[in-house]
Amino acid sequence: MGVGNILLADEGVGVHVAQRLGTMDLPPEVEVIDGGTAGFELIDFFRNKKKVIIIDCLKTDEPPGTIIRATPQELDLRWPLAFSAHQSGLRELLQQASLLTPLPEIIILGIVPQKTDEASMRLSRALESKVDKIVQKVLETVSSF
Repeated sequence: MGVGNILLADEGVGVHVAQRLGTMDLPPEVEVIDGGTAGFELIDFFRNKKKVIIIDCLKTDEPPGTIIRATPQELDLRWPLAFSAHQSGLRELLQQASLLTPLPEIIILGIVPQKTDEASMRLSRALESKVDKIVQKVLETVSSF
């Protein structure tokens, strides 16, 4: 599941990666979701899933394009995080989903952005050059499940 706002440059990295994955020949048990800025509308997606990979923008002090692989627990979802600025954040989505349905095993691939404060449907050069690497990391994560 790629989430983010493609109108705000790197904020949409998860959607760009999901779109790339959607053009690939993946195993039939793999479903690619462009979650965009759907927020709480994505809660139903978690029902009856065993494992979910979420690709999203993750603002940290690391260099742009850094890929951070973590579980929700490792990111400590009880405390505010600087995830992207969609209608609702990833933290809130997972908290609400956990109240309504048992959550599947979740891996988050957080991508450190370079630009999220300007209107653009294009990724920054720093992230555009990393899309293939991010896709490869998703495929490696899928095969490790």
